[in-house]
Amino acid sequence: MKEIIISLLKPFADLCFRCVNFISPDVALFLYIFVLAAIAVWVLTLKQEKPQRSQKPGKFLFVHDLRVWAISILFVQAVIYIIFR
Repeated sequence: MKEIIISLLKPFADLCFRCVNFISPDVALFLYIFVLAAIAVWVLTLKQEKPQRSQKPGKFLFVHDLRVWAISILFVQAVIYIIFR
């Protein structure tokens, strides 16, 4: 059974290995940043989720919007990757 699974997955593993070796580190950095930017744009298109003023009087409501935090996390991930690559 083990040999059958290995023979089925080996061509896919070889393809993945060739793709990883073909892509340069600079292109990988560009792809990573592009994917994070695409996710950030997608997050911006989502419906705004925050409480009404009547529920939280006197508070800064923009910090309750989850989109702000999602984009902040994506930005931090990109900065960390660029600094420590």
